[in-house]
Amino acid sequence: MNKLIQKILVPIDGSESSKKALEMGIAIAKASSAQLTVLEVVEDFGPLPGYYEAAPPGKDRVKWISEQRFEKVHPILDGSEIRWDRKVMEGYAADEIVRVADEGKYDLIVIGSRGLSPIGRFLVGSVSDRVVHHAHCSVTIVR
Repeated sequence: MNKLIQKILVPIDGSESSKKALEMGIAIAKASSAQLTVLEVVEDFGPLPGYYEAAPPGKDRVKWISEQRFEKVHPILDGSEIRWDRKVMEGYAADEIVRVADEGKYDLIVIGSRGLSPIGRFLVGSVSDRVVHHAHCSVTIVR
């Protein structure tokens, strides 16, 4: 029997909406016996207010930021009883999510929505919008 969903990609960014997306991804993975990958993309530009601060002097910025994010979701994953792994990338989030999903032949991306206003979406767009329009697999957006 060919399963519809075998590999799920869940990008996290430290936000509450990405935590909710991870919870949804875990539920889908349980129901379909799928493998889940947590993807952290650290943006090339500096820290974002409200998500994380700049890395302390002498610390690897990407590693330090990803550790901060992962601390928030690790307990959820440990108690989930699903198969999971973790990837950390650096770059523009939407591009990296789409690239990892394509290269890894993922069946589903489960991503959080930060809930930008219509004006904010028009001016700067959103990662979830860009992923929906460029991914070659199904995308579920969790509010």
